[in-house]
Amino acid sequence: MGAIVGPHGIRGDVKLRPLTEFPERIPKLKELRLRFPDGHEEHRKILKVRTQHDAFLVLFEGTSTREAAEALRGTQAVIPLEDAAPLPEGRYYEHEILGLRVVTPDEEELGTVRQIIPGASNDVYVAGDYMIPATHDAIVRLAPEEGIIVVRSKEYLQGEEVR
Repeated sequence: MGAIVGPHGIRGDVKLRPLTEFPERIPKLKELRLRFPDGHEEHRKILKVRTQHDAFLVLFEGTSTREAAEALRGTQAVIPLEDAAPLPEGRYYEHEILGLRVVTPDEEELGTVRQIIPGASNDVYVAGDYMIPATHDAIVRLAPEEGIIVVRSKEYLQGEEVR
């Protein structure tokens, strides 16, 4: 749903940057599951949500100081998969992309998607030594149900190596 980018004010509010196609759902939620950078998760009851520009200011139960809010910086706000809204055709959730094998049309293995870098015009998938623009020009076929992404060619991606 979003990422907590830091505290707001001195009373425990946090700034939540939405990372969802459906940000209008955030103010309606009663609780969120927070995934911390170390991987552990906590359920937090939401006491208050306000909109601020392109983000939300959220007050969680048990977070009443700026220091407590600062401790939440870098956490991801997630919901159970069964509560996720269906996406339009051709759109995918992160969990559907991460872990996919990247191959060329000749079935040469280039790696597994281990990271998604959000971009202004398109995301970039990091797999093996390659950065793959999530565009129709670079990706010939994306098939999460088969566990693969077929890219145009290794040569096409040569200028996109991870350094």
